[in-house]
Amino acid sequence: MKVAAQETNDASTTTSSTRRSYSRSRRVLPMLVVFCFLGLSYKQSHAIIKTYSRQFHEAQEPIYGTVVVKASASVSPVSVSVLSAASPALVRLGSGKSSDGNEAKCESNGFVSSMLLGDKVLPQTTTHMATREIPKVIHFIVQSKCLPEELAKSHSEAWEGAVQNYSIMYYDQDYIDNYMAQEHKDFPAAASKYKCATDPMARMDIAKLMILWDKGGISVDFGNIPGPAFGNGEIDLISDTDECVFEVDGEWKANPRFLACKPRHAAVYSAITHFLAMAFVGSIPAYPYHGASGTFGIMAGYMTGPDEGHVKTLRFQKDAGSFDNHTIVQINTNRTEGDILTSLTIRNDTLEDLIRLQRASKEVQDECDLVMRNDSFEVDIDSLLDLVGFGKENTSCPEGLTYVGSRHNASASKSIIQGRKIPKIVHKTSKTRCFAENYVPAMNMWRFEDHSFFVHDDEAVDKLLNREWPEFPLLQHARSCTASGAGMADLWRYLVLWEYGGIYADLDDAPGPQFLNGSLITAETDSLFEQEGSGFPSQYFFAASPRHPVMYHAIQHTIARLMDVKSIAGQNVPFVTGPGAIKCAHITTIEKGYPSRGTYEIYDYNRTITVVGSRRDARNGLYLQRNFVKGRGAADAKMGMLHYSKQKPREGQKKKTHSCLHENYQRVQSV
Repeated sequence: MKVAAQETNDASTTTSSTRRSYSRSRRVLPMLVVFCFLGLSYKQSHAIIKTYSRQFHEAQEPIYGTVVVKASASVSPVSVSVLSAASPALVRLGSGKSSDGNEAKCESNGFVSSMLLGDKVLPQTTTHMATREIPKVIHFIVQSKCLPEELAKSHSEAWEGAVQNYSIMYYDQDYIDNYMAQEHKDFPAAASKYKCATDPMARMDIAKLMILWDKGGISVDFGNIPGPAFGNGEIDLISDTDECVFEVDGEWKANPRFLACKPRHAAVYSAITHFLAMAFVGSIPAYPYHGASGTFGIMAGYMTGPDEGHVKTLRFQKDAGSFDNHTIVQINTNRTEGDILTSLTIRNDTLEDLIRLQRASKEVQDECDLVMRNDSFEVDIDSLLDLVGFGKENTSCPEGLTYVGSRHNASASKSIIQGRKIPKIVHKTSKTRCFAENYVPAMNMWRFEDHSFFVHDDEAVDKLLNREWPEFPLLQHARSCTASGAGMADLWRYLVLWEYGGIYADLDDAPGPQFLNGSLITAETDSLFEQEGSGFPSQYFFAASPRHPVMYHAIQHTIARLMDVKSIAGQNVPFVTGPGAIKCAHITTIEKGYPSRGTYEIYDYNRTITVVGSRRDARNGLYLQRNFVKGRGAADAKMGMLHYSKQKPREGQKKKTHSCLHENYQRVQSV
């Protein structure tokens, strides 16, 4: 993604005197997103990226036309020749099945000789015993079942010889595509994220996890064969009572090449949900975060408490944590007698393509991207009026409070102007529309000429959040993990500007002198933020056109951060749903968490973000006068509102000290 910034010399105009361009590799931007998500500083993030980039380039290997088995010290290396020197270009192959579903022979494909991988299916009385938690089924995902004969034979013979009492299943591209396209009630976002994934490894990850969730068993990456510690005839490292087993390295990081779980295990649920949430914020693919340190590593983090994750006194067997009466076993390969698996390293890039799933096509990617390419700037004003109950408000208020109502121009053309990007609409939210007297002047200062002005009370906020949002399939999952009204208001403000566009400002803020009664926002302004006193974009005030990418990513980051909270009741609201989410949304769209004054082009979407002011301007109230309302303590109490730091958890959330993933896992298990 490329970004350019045009410096502005004053509050209302943008000049082209300076133009700065930035570029990042496809690997670096997702890493920046993850670091923002984790709360790392700019300096820490780039130090890690520098180290990673050096290691990545050093790790590049030449390509050869051979398959090499990297074995442990007790096993001799094996080299398998798969191509003749004059082999023609390889072609992508289908499932190798005829139209009636029966196995078919491999067609001519450019290999010296080909072999069709066949499933080994044993009776369920053997593989799904009542006394055993993890089914005796091994799952492999491969793009095509038609492979060079020596490669297919070496793989199938190694596995059949090591695990006689296990079914062995191969899933090719056609099967996985059809399987992932089905409705998955527990994971409504799975189909779209698989369809739109641009990284073949990301597709492999989500598919293998979904198979384990539905079917249970053992998932192994195709490029591996059993090692000395795997067992002979039986898989000795998995007992009948084990519920979920995975491999960890010397630093107790999960290795995704081997994973065994019973169906619907909490660890698999945690991994899938975390994967989907992170995918929506643009960090999947996030090499290497969908591997040992990321999606699969999350399984241990949510399954164990802070002191249970790394039990290092055991030689190799069971480190069992608990999560809703589920257990896990971590096998530390540094403490086993030999390796669990030995790698079948494919050094020919075309063969690698045959094993990995294909990435989404350009046409599919364009289709997936349509949600953020809607630049019609249309506003459904009738829907907005219905949302706030315009014309149907109850204007009565308790003694000592004043009713502050909405205002809408009779002519929609005054607030919604053809050719203007940000509509002339101001959005405010409060518990009710009844305000203490010291709030009324600040509210009235936002009633700009030709602008509509809407006050969204709790009922209107709930109506918006309760809608179906196909572009945000995890929204309701995350919403159940908001612990305060402040967190809910954060999510609402991003959502209302995504849907309708306009201007948002906190209740106690007033426009500053350089806001120019709303005329700071011109017809061409696509979105507007003030630089806060701490240097990042303002979350107490912003304006945006409908369907703006920065609002989309603010919502997705908020959802992902809520899904990641370890304690619902104890979450840090500003970090999870507040300024932290806005900062990460800017990193995702313009690759800058601390943008200075200027207009930044989002080239991928032909949209812009404008930042006004400076840290000093923010402190001096040049554009926004923060904390304009004085004597808030008594006024807030009278209005039934408290600052987020003084709010008690919402009803039913007080005792929810468990994680958001635990909360949602309980929900799917109860259905």
